[in-house]
Amino acid sequence: MPIGLGQGLVRLLQFSGVLSSENPTKHQLSHWENVVKEYFTPKAILKFTLWKDNQRNEAKPFEIGVPILPRFFLVTTQSGVKSMTLSLDGARERLLSQHHAVVECVAAVWTYRYTNGYTVTLRGPLTVHVLLIPHANTAPSQAPPFSLKFENLQFDANHHEKFIAIDSVMGHRQSESPKTPRVRTMPTPSPNGTVIHRVDDERIWEEPRVMIDHAWIPGEPVNAFGIPQATMRCLEVRSFSIPLFHLLTRGLLC
Repeated sequence: MPIGLGQGLVRLLQFSGVLSSENPTKHQLSHWENVVKEYFTPKAILKFTLWKDNQRNEAKPFEIGVPILPRFFLVTTQSGVKSMTLSLDGARERLLSQHHAVVECVAAVWTYRYTNGYTVTLRGPLTVHVLLIPHANTAPSQAPPFSLKFENLQFDANHHEKFIAIDSVMGHRQSESPKTPRVRTMPTPSPNGTVIHRVDDERIWEEPRVMIDHAWIPGEPVNAFGIPQATMRCLEVRSFSIPLFHLLTRGLLC
């Protein structure tokens, strides 16, 4: 079986490996056009839902088609994202038909690592439909006569978190020396009348600390929805441009 027994999940992890690689070509549109062509079918849709401030009050749902996908990845990279990864703990794959499988993960993590030291994680359920696409060229070769591509990828980011690397916190650092046990002593009379001090069994240790004078950190690279503002503008503009294009081609607007 070329699909349905974990092959779709492996293909998804290969896609994650491409997103996580760091190379200069990621700042070129042609790079992402090749990636989309390699991993997505011509009619594929990426459905992306974001929630503002991790609250269930305001959501931004997007449907990104293949013509927009390369620009989506390019703008995200140009916004300071140096790598992206998909974590799929507990993912399952099931076969829907001979050439169609679906990978489901109820707690997927889409991690964005930024050049300024921030790491932003988007968490939520992920569903990916994987199709087996036969190759037109049937000549014998070492390559398999088919490829696995994504037809529908849906990720609902219910929650996002932001972290920053310690090295990105700037300022004059001053390390404190390790603390000795802070003990409590109680006077205890001795048989000859002198007073000795008994150390309590309970000892409280203090963690070592680093003091930073006039500390500052880089500005957050994401908006209230957990993605760069430039990426948000790209998605909003593109989502409006597609209906407008259809209206123009149908002669409804002049």
